[in-house]
Amino acid sequence: MNSGIILLAHGSRRETANDVLTQLANMVQDDLNSDKVSRAFLQFSTPGLEEALREQVEAGIKEITVVPVFLFNGIHLEEDIPQLLNSERDKYPEVKIIFAEPIGADRRIGEIIKDRIKEVREGEGVSGNHPGTS
Repeated sequence: MNSGIILLAHGSRRETANDVLTQLANMVQDDLNSDKVSRAFLQFSTPGLEEALREQVEAGIKEITVVPVFLFNGIHLEEDIPQLLNSERDKYPEVKIIFAEPIGADRRIGEIIKDRIKEVREGEGVSGNHPGTS
């Protein structure tokens, strides 16, 4: 195994919120079982990006793709993460660290949104006990 993937999310103080990234990482790992898939958070939870990168490098991974699990561009995507990755590239010049595009406004996300609307309208979605419902 010479390649790795790190799914990077913002992070939350609520561990149940962070569990979603673990679920996504497991899904990706199941589909790409030849790659080592890890998760990392920018804030509020562990492991941080530096720790996740270090673990993959120590496992002998020579090419790591960092996938930001973000919908919106902002200072983290435009400044914080690129600066952090440049610093990590300096630490590990023998490792190719690739920064993938964020999820953003992908048509497939639009399809998921439409599916959720359809589910709710057909009575299959979340009921009134979910935040934001009345």
